[in-house]
Amino acid sequence: MDEYSTIAHVIFGGEVKKRKDRYFTLQKQLRQAHMAQTYEVYVSVAYLTSIIIGIVGALLGLLLGFLLGGTILESTNLANLHSPISIPFLSGMAKIIVLFVSMVILGAIGYIVTFTTFMLIPSFNASERKSKINKALPSAVTFMYAMSKGGADIITIIRSLHEAESTYGEVSREIGFVIRDMDYFGNDLRVAIHNCVSQTPSDLMQDLLSNLLSVIDSGGDVTMYLNNKVEQYRMRIMQDQKSFLEILGLIAESYVTMFVAGPLFIIIMTSVMTIMNGGSPMILYILIYAVLPIGSVMFIILISMLTPSEEDRTSTFDIEVISQYDTVPMESKEATADDKKRLGELNKARENLKFKEFMSNPIAGIKKDPIKSLYISLPVGIVLVLLLMFIVWPAIGFGSLSEASNNVTQYQRGMMMGKIKFTGDPMVIYGPILSFLDDFIVFLIILALAPLTYFYEMKNHRERKIASEMPDFLKKLSSTNETGMTLTQSINLISNNNFGMLSTEVKKIHQDMQWGTDVNTALKKFANELRTNASTKVITLITKAASSSGDIKDVLNIAANDARINEQIRRERFDGMLIYVVIIFISFVVFIYCVYTLTSSFIPVMATAATGSTGSGLSSTQTQGATFIQAFNPDDYVRLFFHAALIQGLCAGVLAGQMGEGNWMSGLKYALIMMVLAYVLFTLLI
Repeated sequence: MDEYSTIAHVIFGGEVKKRKDRYFTLQKQLRQAHMAQTYEVYVSVAYLTSIIIGIVGALLGLLLGFLLGGTILESTNLANLHSPISIPFLSGMAKIIVLFVSMVILGAIGYIVTFTTFMLIPSFNASERKSKINKALPSAVTFMYAMSKGGADIITIIRSLHEAESTYGEVSREIGFVIRDMDYFGNDLRVAIHNCVSQTPSDLMQDLLSNLLSVIDSGGDVTMYLNNKVEQYRMRIMQDQKSFLEILGLIAESYVTMFVAGPLFIIIMTSVMTIMNGGSPMILYILIYAVLPIGSVMFIILISMLTPSEEDRTSTFDIEVISQYDTVPMESKEATADDKKRLGELNKARENLKFKEFMSNPIAGIKKDPIKSLYISLPVGIVLVLLLMFIVWPAIGFGSLSEASNNVTQYQRGMMMGKIKFTGDPMVIYGPILSFLDDFIVFLIILALAPLTYFYEMKNHRERKIASEMPDFLKKLSSTNETGMTLTQSINLISNNNFGMLSTEVKKIHQDMQWGTDVNTALKKFANELRTNASTKVITLITKAASSSGDIKDVLNIAANDARINEQIRRERFDGMLIYVVIIFISFVVFIYCVYTLTSSFIPVMATAATGSTGSGLSSTQTQGATFIQAFNPDDYVRLFFHAALIQGLCAGVLAGQMGEGNWMSGLKYALIMMVLAYVLFTLLI
């Protein structure tokens, strides 16, 4: 407990303890969230922090009262309030009243918001842990079943699951309380499991452990129980995916209605009314530059929150490396200032080394983490765009930024002299500059995102291939192991088989074992090379089972079946959402077609009609019918619709990727295709 917490506990701890019953739920949530504080300390800190924030809020209220008090008093007269009793004395106290009210309001808001936030944090953290446990539990139960099928006892299974924390995450950390209670508190297995059940935030984990405890007490078959749970969770995953696909379908239809068809209708109607009335297209600006992108981002966030995805970070195995300094004794003492300085320099040197390693072979680093491609593509894109803007474009006669600036200056002079109707619309005034910069902004986006898209899709394709080939590898490994061969002999036998993308890595396992590496270490190196969550789980299962029992044929069968079912679930999700991805594509095509028609047909006709009465060659009947149309610059609407098509393409593409494949980066390929289509359409055909 730090000094701040100690001070808070001294001030408020006694009062909080008197109200123990009020904080029973909070106490439970703190345990479920793994927050290492007692409820007395936590609530005391909440009170002290809330009071401090409340005081700060009151001081801000006092400051605002001084700054805005005059404005408030000018807009209202406190001496002339409608009251049966005359209160003219308020006029002399008006400023004091304003200061007092502002202090009370902001102080109360600061206190209430801070204290409420403190009370909600444990619940939020516990809920987040519950979600993570429920996501990882099916794989963890498969691991437990495979270990039990291989002959391991329940304590060994629980201990192995706890040791596999890098693979099974929150489930391993939660089950670790069983091991802690047995190893450090001397409790037996039954009491330890009961304690874990009482504090876990996951209802699924509670059900699993409670029923497991009943099976152990009754002397039942643990292996059969775990097998039933595996099947139960698989059925649950199938049902959850079916419900999830239905929800995604509803979201896709809502998106098309709200952010494709709806905006298209509003754009058409608003454009017509604006052109006829001569007003400002502010509604179009808000719709295109704010509503479309913000609404799309909200939909993407909603889908990502609903998607039962794997953890983004892929865990790796720690490979034990024999060091020549292992036998050197280390002196244990408190670090001096010089020691801390050297450690800081060492950590900084390590970071620099990582950067140098990345720059020495950036392609390898980008393949592992595609987002790092932006470190190169974005600066290169900026340099290329600047070269195009200031050297290439003026040289080939496509205009320059100075010419666009001169056009803006002439336009402003025309407004000042009264030759051009004054407008406060900056999109119209600075239209020439915006039109000139449009091309380069599109080029920069494409140059920055194209490498990211390529490397991400290459990584994604690799992971999908590995996931689809892993069941075949495990099945063949199981078949050879069933003949009586050891795991080492089985790998040696099948190392020359064709497993597609896995073939090279399987041969590396064989080579490592020929050089004297034990089979478990060779398999861990294999998983580290593959760098996928699926392969890490499979190798964790095999190595743990091989360490506890030499008979792993059942374990291999279970691992192969689990890998096959997971791949089947992924394919079903992709196939189920493919139709909605197509619908989004079709909706975008309809959107840009309508916008293109407006730009190429409607806008020029309206512009001609607006100038018809001043000598455009129209008949007298046509001229009289067009007098209600106000003169406007068609280029402003062309640019506006061009931006609408680009923004719609970027947003719809990213949303399609999030919806179809569960990751927004999967939508970059769709977004680039849509943006290029919109750019070509408006650049070449208009």
